[in-house]
Amino acid sequence: MPKSLQSAIAIRPHRANARVLVGVLVTPDVTAIAMPKTFARWQRLTPLATWRPIALRETSYAGILSGVAAALDRVDVPPQRLILLGEGCIARRVLELTLRGELPCGGIVAIDVASGALPFPVVPTVTAIRLVIHHNDDAPQGSLIGALRAADLDARIINLDLAAGRGAEAAAANATETFVLELVATISRRTTDGAGNP
Repeated sequence: MPKSLQSAIAIRPHRANARVLVGVLVTPDVTAIAMPKTFARWQRLTPLATWRPIALRETSYAGILSGVAAALDRVDVPPQRLILLGEGCIARRVLELTLRGELPCGGIVAIDVASGALPFPVVPTVTAIRLVIHHNDDAPQGSLIGALRAADLDARIINLDLAAGRGAEAAAANATETFVLELVATISRRTTDGAGNP
């Protein structure tokens, strides 16, 4: 298998009329964001996007790269028109792959990612990064956020207070929806001539 998705698909032709693909990362233990009710609502709100679950058999870095490459091949969408939506540890791994320069995509919406330090320097990327993070006052806000800000990336972060209880769940869904709608609209407007693409 190629070392990175970038090397696996860099020579693919780009279609001028390619749609945006929103890939919902699903593993056997992380399925909350792919709930039918939420999924159907977001599909209705984003007519410019094709939504697909990306079922990952392996949650290793290699497994993620392989699953994403297969999803792109199935729908014939270039990576700069891909938005990845993930939660928890799988979202953290996707974010790390992107920040290491191994997973090109148009955007990432990551929910509940661990905010600990990155074990590597951040590589510049044009991928739009959106984080929805739950925290409480006792939990230190780790260096992931600091690293993103220091790297001067297109990154936006919403911190939600866990003390809000059930309200935090609704707030997380609303924040995620806002980020997804924004990225679909932004990426839909981009040209596919290679300028500014990952």
